[in-house]
Amino acid sequence: MSSGYPSFNFAEKLIKQKGSGSHVIVGVFILIVGIGIGTAERNDLITYSSLSIGIAIIISSFLMIIKQFERAVILRLGRYQRQVGPGVQTRFPFADNVLVVDIREKVSEFKAERMLTKDNVPVTIDAILRYKIIEEHAKDAILNVENFNQMIQQVSQTTLRNNIGSSIFQDVLSKREEINQHVRTIISSEASSWGIEVTGVEIRQVIIPQELESAMSMQAQAEREKSARVTYGESEVLVAKQFEEAAKVYADNPVAYALRQSNMLYESIKVQGNTIVMIPSESLNAMGFGNLGTTIAYLESTKKAAAQQKPSGNESSTSGEKIQ
Repeated sequence: MSSGYPSFNFAEKLIKQKGSGSHVIVGVFILIVGIGIGTAERNDLITYSSLSIGIAIIISSFLMIIKQFERAVILRLGRYQRQVGPGVQTRFPFADNVLVVDIREKVSEFKAERMLTKDNVPVTIDAILRYKIIEEHAKDAILNVENFNQMIQQVSQTTLRNNIGSSIFQDVLSKREEINQHVRTIISSEASSWGIEVTGVEIRQVIIPQELESAMSMQAQAEREKSARVTYGESEVLVAKQFEEAAKVYADNPVAYALRQSNMLYESIKVQGNTIVMIPSESLNAMGFGNLGTTIAYLESTKKAAAQQKPSGNESSTSGEKIQ
């Protein structure tokens, strides 16, 4: 049996028998012994007590209690007689054999170890199966298969292995829901004759070799880096087009170009704060500030703007002195 299966024994078959012959034997024994002792001792209490207890035990052998989550199948002299539900039910001692099955939903683990996909990738699939006994067909789970719990696990594992072997590795990773539904459909078609309803199949984990996992991680990282470089290149193209359009505007309007240079100079002074900024004379000439008077007026205007941006007394006075 595969290592993915749990061990099974009779106690784990989910089918138990409710005997009744032992009750009759115990009841008759109490009657005989009690009446015998009561007669020998001439004690009516012992006689009547043993008589009451023995009769009660014998009557109980004709009755059985089935729990709400159980269904019982009665075989009379080895032949199927009837199926009964929960509550107090009757039986014939020695003649009836009562088999009880649990109809609650069950969860079972199964796996496909070291399977090769269609593109020869070794994988190990870990999955779970949810199923339950159909209430009206509980007798099929008892009479049509020796151990329905073990049988459905074997069918589930075989079906999963066949499905993985016919799929490519990428589909196993990205199309789990389709694989789950396909495996469930195949298992349900086979388990219906056993009175079993498959309520769900779920792939929990796909395990691949460590070296393959490392290679896939490197490939994914390379793809992300490639995408980042392409995005960065596209942004550079967009910026270059914007600069090209701005250059056309400044070429047709020298005044706008000079104002832009002035604004850039003002922004640099505002950011630097107390730092003295050296301005080449060529830059002043290009902006139309070639004469000294115009330059002084510009610097005075810049000083006032900087003082408004930083109202603190010490820094404003220091900045003003350095600009003067």
